[in-house]
Amino acid sequence: MPKTLLYLIDYYLPHKGGVETVFEQIISRSLQEGYQVIVLTSHYSLDLPQKEQSGSLTIIRTGKGRLDFIFWGIWRGMQILRSFPSIQLIHASTYGGAIPASLLGILSRKPVLLTVHEIFGKLRNRYKSRKTARLYRLFERMIFQLPFAKYHCVSLYTLNALRLVYGIPDKKLFLAYNGVDYEFWSREKVSKQESLAVQNKFGLIGKRNLLYFGHTGISKGIDTLVEAIPELLEQDPELQLIFNLIPAQRDTFIKEKIQTFLAGLPPSQKGRVKIWNGLPKEELRALVANVQAVVAPSLSEGFGSVHTETLAMKTPLITTQIASLPEVISIQTATFIRFLFIFPC
Repeated sequence: MPKTLLYLIDYYLPHKGGVETVFEQIISRSLQEGYQVIVLTSHYSLDLPQKEQSGSLTIIRTGKGRLDFIFWGIWRGMQILRSFPSIQLIHASTYGGAIPASLLGILSRKPVLLTVHEIFGKLRNRYKSRKTARLYRLFERMIFQLPFAKYHCVSLYTLNALRLVYGIPDKKLFLAYNGVDYEFWSREKVSKQESLAVQNKFGLIGKRNLLYFGHTGISKGIDTLVEAIPELLEQDPELQLIFNLIPAQRDTFIKEKIQTFLAGLPPSQKGRVKIWNGLPKEELRALVANVQAVVAPSLSEGFGSVHTETLAMKTPLITTQIASLPEVISIQTATFIRFLFIFPC
């Protein structure tokens, strides 16, 4: 019977995001090494089947989203552990997969590896109301009171945060940076036809194009960028801002916020802001290769997938000098800012 790994991840493909991409690579490597892999994840879309089987990979979906998954993941996980006694390791990811994975590890006496992307702690106070921030802090603290065999930290910043904030022993911590798919994120992979297509579709010719792509969470700094839109458009008549947003809870809010700021602007300025949702990866890659810069005004980052993918494409990056970013990207290839455009450095 082949050795089996159980992954508990609150969101997995086809859901888009940096964490999903990281675990796609980890799981692919596990399959190449001959493991049987079971992925237990949320059933966030009814368009997706509850169960998928492809060779040695099985994907099982339960719960309607991240919160449901915490509860249903325990119940479904116990069924999986009974059906697959060959499971050697449970591998989970913060945040939604952590609690069910730890409890399953206790009940089954299986070791649990937790991948930790980022620690917020009191940073939540900057992003949430006092009451909501307190609930998030309690939730995070509860996770790191639970037992795990090892903690995989995606940056030294995250590793040190675990040591300082939650007192996790050094012997349980190890550092392994998220990989970058340099074979995919390469200018050489973008054909002339692809470049011409995105230049025409997004109206890039004759403009200075800034691209924001990725999640719309508060910690990504997108709210600050949106608030700066009127001033940016007024200062530079050739500037065009392009947003490619990952469909998520806040993307509708952000799009409405952008429209609010555009409402009082003349048509010539409104036309220089373009909003897209979930472009295909190949088209996004071509767009990154053809803009003048990518802007990622992060307020906190555990690693920075958007940042590393942009630099892999050799496209200029405008970002902030916070959290893990000085650690994982080169100061020679990025322009650091304190607060995006609004305050002097």
